[in-house]
Amino acid sequence: MDFYTVLIFLHVLLFAGWFGGHLGVLALLRQARSPKLDPEHRGFTLRLAMRLDRIPRTAFALTPAVGLTLAQSWGSPVKGAWLASVWLLTLAWVAFVWMVPRESETARAQMLRKVEGALMAMGGAAFVVYGGYQLFSGDQLTGKWLALKMALFGLIPLPTLEIGEAMHRLRPALDELSAIRKPVPVKIARAIDIASIASLVLYALLIAAAFIGATKPI
Repeated sequence: MDFYTVLIFLHVLLFAGWFGGHLGVLALLRQARSPKLDPEHRGFTLRLAMRLDRIPRTAFALTPAVGLTLAQSWGSPVKGAWLASVWLLTLAWVAFVWMVPRESETARAQMLRKVEGALMAMGGAAFVVYGGYQLFSGDQLTGKWLALKMALFGLIPLPTLEIGEAMHRLRPALDELSAIRKPVPVKIARAIDIASIASLVLYALLIAAAFIGATKPI
């Protein structure tokens, strides 16, 4: 067993945690929307979804660094000091994921969420630009499939940020939903529906990226 094999295993493990974690979050959100659930359990379900969301976010933060390390085998120019910088940024990103209070509305919590969102947006934009360039014009990567996979990966922050924003809109209603017995308000139901749709978009991108990586069609 060599280092490359270990990285492949870790890459697959991250995908499983990412996909499975978001699937769990989606299931909890849909369950919380059910009118059959009593208020106390509805509030608990929504809080659990927010806490579970850290698992797929951690997998998302680690995936670029692991993927770029694997990409050394296909001529990725991100190596040496550049790759080390990616890993340092990744560790900072993971720290943000676990430090950001998902249920807090303090100024510090809001600032940390904005920084985390900015990291995701910048990382996604870099993957889209570089992957798109290598797909159509560049020659630094030996396989166009890898460029396409990078470009697709760069789109993933869009539904991920939307899921986070929808869950953030749920926070002010948690205490209210846990204290009174009434149907889910329309505003809350809409936030859950938006998070659900964003999750389905995320699943489509993840499956497409995994398929391209496994089959290398181009």
